[in-house]
Amino acid sequence: MKKILIIAGIFLVYSVNAQNFVYKYVNDYKDIAIEEMNKTGIPASITLAQGMLESNWGRSELSVKANNHFGIKADKSWTGKIMKWEDDDYHNGKLVKSKFRKYKSADQSFIDHSEFLANKKRYRFLFDYDVTDYVSWSKGLVKAGYATDPNYASKLIKIIEKYGLYEYDIEYTPKEIASVKNTKKVKNQDSYTLTYINKAKVVIAHKGETPKSIAKKLKIPVKKIIKYNDNVKRKYHKFKEGDLVYLSKKRKKYYGSDIYYNSKKGETLVDISQKYGISLKYLAKINKIKYHKKLKEGQRIKLKPFRSKPENIVVASSNNDAEYLFDTPLTPGK
Repeated sequence: MKKILIIAGIFLVYSVNAQNFVYKYVNDYKDIAIEEMNKTGIPASITLAQGMLESNWGRSELSVKANNHFGIKADKSWTGKIMKWEDDDYHNGKLVKSKFRKYKSADQSFIDHSEFLANKKRYRFLFDYDVTDYVSWSKGLVKAGYATDPNYASKLIKIIEKYGLYEYDIEYTPKEIASVKNTKKVKNQDSYTLTYINKAKVVIAHKGETPKSIAKKLKIPVKKIIKYNDNVKRKYHKFKEGDLVYLSKKRKKYYGSDIYYNSKKGETLVDISQKYGISLKYLAKINKIKYHKKLKEGQRIKLKPFRSKPENIVVASSNNDAEYLFDTPLTPGK
């Protein structure tokens, strides 16, 4: 019995230490990953997962001695210092040392990783994927030849989902995604600021704008705006100042912490779907309520299937009209 307890104790210590170095890596490098995401559009989750996998969570010889967290080799374009290290290069059947890029700091490695992907032609198609679509990014990296391991994509996806790295992708906040000339110089109508609600892409409408006018400014099909916004049925629908306009599909799963939402009088599931970025069909299904049925004041609406004890339930407040329940702060375009 004593022997079993000792073994269990050793296993517990090993598990705790394993968790410690994983979360230490995330805490050490999440800020630079987010910063690079906002500069280049490369998902922070992808950058972190690649760094974790390539550097063995910052413990590999290459990452310790050369600050190289991504296994990027020193090709002819590299003018900095190098480190020779055995990887996967063979000569006459024998494993030989390859030349790898050496950095002054780990942050430089993260910055160079972004520039490496952004400047190489073969990775260009990756930037057509949504910043929250880590699955396509993972598979795309393999398709582009970043790694020879056929399981590389599945390994990245597993790391991202196991440690919730996708949450950092929601912090994608480029300064402006649209800027157009306006002869009338109407305040706040020449640009938009992009944010994410429940991993769905959103902009704030200006007073009097329509799906057609927004689509024209952002150079996207107007049918997409109509498709992604359940409260919009025609291209000349007039938005109010501050209305949320989705530019991507709402999620079937709610990633926030709230379990329920207490509705305001007269609200519908369409209104709640717009506030939370949750699929209207999904909301209707788990609540067994018709889309456009007006709700009673204080009526409790499920945001996710009930799996918690009643005392653990978190209910979203409906008292603040200005609260849009953003995953990240959103400011109208300047």
